[in-house]
Amino acid sequence: MTHKFAIRSDQNKDGKSLVFLIVRSGKLKTTMNLDIKVEKKFWDPIKTRVKKSENSENFNIILDTIEAKIILIKRDFLITERILTPELLVDAINNNTPEFDFISFCLHHISNSVYAKNTMKAHKTAINKLKEYRSEIPFSMLTLDFFERYKKYLLTKKGNTDPTCWTDFKILKKFINLAHDRGIKLAFDKSKFVVKAPKTTPVFLTPEEVEKLHAYFFSEFTNPYHILPLGYFLFSCYTGLRVSDIQSLTRKDVEKDIFRFQHIKTKNDQYMKIVDELREILDHEPKLFVDRLSDQKLNKHLKLIATTCKIDKKISMHVGRHTFATTILLKNGSITKLSKLLGHSSLKHTMVYNHITDQSALEDLDKISFNKKNPHSPKEESGSVYFKLVDGEYIPVNVDEELKKPSP
Repeated sequence: MTHKFAIRSDQNKDGKSLVFLIVRSGKLKTTMNLDIKVEKKFWDPIKTRVKKSENSENFNIILDTIEAKIILIKRDFLITERILTPELLVDAINNNTPEFDFISFCLHHISNSVYAKNTMKAHKTAINKLKEYRSEIPFSMLTLDFFERYKKYLLTKKGNTDPTCWTDFKILKKFINLAHDRGIKLAFDKSKFVVKAPKTTPVFLTPEEVEKLHAYFFSEFTNPYHILPLGYFLFSCYTGLRVSDIQSLTRKDVEKDIFRFQHIKTKNDQYMKIVDELREILDHEPKLFVDRLSDQKLNKHLKLIATTCKIDKKISMHVGRHTFATTILLKNGSITKLSKLLGHSSLKHTMVYNHITDQSALEDLDKISFNKKNPHSPKEESGSVYFKLVDGEYIPVNVDEELKKPSP
């Protein structure tokens, strides 16, 4: 396959001609117009570059960039053992060939797939972040080292957390698998591209902290801008619903003591009950499930509410779901039933809360004692205590008092 830059014979009203790219492979030929117009006297047909003139430096940078990209495309198709035609080359230069550029591949399949609103948003966010890192990523450039460098970039430059990186990399792995299934040869063993979930403990509120928020909600001194976000957050604490599910409910839904809804994430149908305390919250603020706030505004207000109520935790709407789950388990609720209430597709997703509630079992360690002293006996104000066998029973004896006694 050969290629070269040329200039058209026709001229515009300014006396300039269009520069274009010619690509040939055997009998196949295609052209690509470039956004470069110059006078014929400034075109060097031997070097196929613009002679020194106005904008010549910028024009030649564009031509050099296209030249370098052509070399990269040819190399990528050679490595991945794919046939390159003139049309595919031009498409790849214009980023229209998903089989050449990983980002184009991802965006192509996102735009041609049916995802839930939040899933679509997460996919686009993950790919746009990758695009910020590098606007074009040929498949031949993808290596395990590349992904390691990208993760470091997310953590250090973008300030992302491990859970956020995990979410992004799950999406990237999905497209890596899809590319492999579509016959695109990867430059690495995809089985070694392992995305491990970070070991994190979900943030949740204690009953005392929820009580603070509950009192603030009903207080006459509550900031008016806090009423709606706090009401929606408390609704999550009492029901465990995700923010996406809460956003989909109407006032008519929550006026029933038991309502039915469909999980946005899993599409599972489920029933939920409005307990008496939650009914008081709904009755107190009629605008709940009538007036809406975006997810971002809800979380922004919740951080301010936590500060107002002197709760030293980073609160978001999802913390309400964690609070619901941990409260049920701490009150000896069934983890199997909790899994159903949370709408989890698998019990393994619910087991993360067992790790949290297992900490409460540590309180039982205070019951362990191998000392024979009577735990109900009054503490001595001074002196050490030891136990003396008297009439077949151990009784506490103050060492200081025992030493004062005359020897027998």
